[in-house]
Amino acid sequence: MQKLCSNCSQPAQFSLVAIISTVGVSSRLQKSSPAVLFCNSCLQKSCDRLRSSAMRKAVNSAYTTLNSRLKERARTENDVRA
Repeated sequence: MQKLCSNCSQPAQFSLVAIISTVGVSSRLQKSSPAVLFCNSCLQKSCDRLRSSAMRKAVNSAYTTLNSRLKERARTENDVRA
């Protein structure tokens, strides 16, 4: 079964999970959110709307790297099939 984007119901390409950790205390506490599924377009729009500049840069960097790897994998798979 294909998973769908949480915003537009197109096929999902990415999942986003937030990890929240305490800082500066011993016995660090950490919790991750449930995954939220996104298509490429909706994730890109979500990155653009993040309020925190540092968070936007961090998420956008991870997204850009992952998207490039995904495109490279698709090209490689197409080359193998040809």
